[in-house]
Amino acid sequence: MNLIKNPEQFKELLKATAEHNDNAEIRKAVAQAIQVPILQLVRDASLARQLFAVQPLDPGAQASYPLADDFDVPVFVLPKVGAVPRNFVELAGEEIVVPTFRLGTSCEWALRYAREGRIDIAERCMRNAARAIIDYEEQSAWRLLAPAATSAFPGKGQLPPRPAPIVEIGGGPAAGFLSKELINQMIVKMKRNRRTLTDLYVSPEDMADQREWSESQVDETTRREIFISGGMSEIFNVRMHEVHQLGLSGIYNINAAASTGGIFRTGAGGSFNDYTPTNANVVDADLNVTSPGETQIYGFDLTSNDSLVMPIREELRMFDDPNLHREQMQGFYGWEEIGVAVLDPRMMVMGVINRAL
Repeated sequence: MNLIKNPEQFKELLKATAEHNDNAEIRKAVAQAIQVPILQLVRDASLARQLFAVQPLDPGAQASYPLADDFDVPVFVLPKVGAVPRNFVELAGEEIVVPTFRLGTSCEWALRYAREGRIDIAERCMRNAARAIIDYEEQSAWRLLAPAATSAFPGKGQLPPRPAPIVEIGGGPAAGFLSKELINQMIVKMKRNRRTLTDLYVSPEDMADQREWSESQVDETTRREIFISGGMSEIFNVRMHEVHQLGLSGIYNINAAASTGGIFRTGAGGSFNDYTPTNANVVDADLNVTSPGETQIYGFDLTSNDSLVMPIREELRMFDDPNLHREQMQGFYGWEEIGVAVLDPRMMVMGVINRAL
């Protein structure tokens, strides 16, 4: 798919920047031409923007959200990319202010490509720049989602304590793989919280399990539908989304403390917040599985999503880097400023599949 809407015009701009590096207007025009498609790629592909409600902020506005009666503590926010999330159980006021932080990206190519008008090279670099922002956004999102799904509420005032929203099929024929029974129990868990499970995010292994469902699990018509489509996109009126970052070798799987890869690992006591795996998954630094164990799937109520929020103080902007010209390169850099927060973890549920069984 071509990213540039006016390729001939863009080609001439590229050639002009290669010959006239002192023309600021031309460089600005190229930066604007690549900014729009990069931002569109981010909007279309970022899993964080699918899950979190994107809310642009007016200039000078605070990213503040009232804690209405329907909301509950704890509230999870991320101070900055890569940081440990903050978990607010005791809130001083009636609203929460979500911190925002910057995410940056860049793209560059040899100046001779610009001189030759190589749009394909520029588009390849633009996709890489978009992927960097997408990865940062998704990592920021999962750094909140995993803790929110694995933390129990100790109780506050007249609000009783409640366990972490975790569901697992302990044994029997439905254990060890993605089963209808597990999905059904996740639906029940959500209903107990007066929520509706609408979307389920699973790993490639989970979708593979679905393709292995036998006659004892689904009827022949359903098996044929799975065979033709490669897997059902919906079950029990719950939409299913395949996420390659989840599962045995997924970067967002919660692994054993002995693992050297992945973002989330259990502590010395064998627990990750209030989730203690029976058989924790172990991976090496390259995410190769050395000992298969538990993997997680995530369910959400996205009916009217006011619980997962992504305030955006500044959308992605791209600028040219004139200093690269002396190195026979042409480059652009940019940033956006966003925040992420889980205002109510009751709208999510985590399912556990013990693949050591």
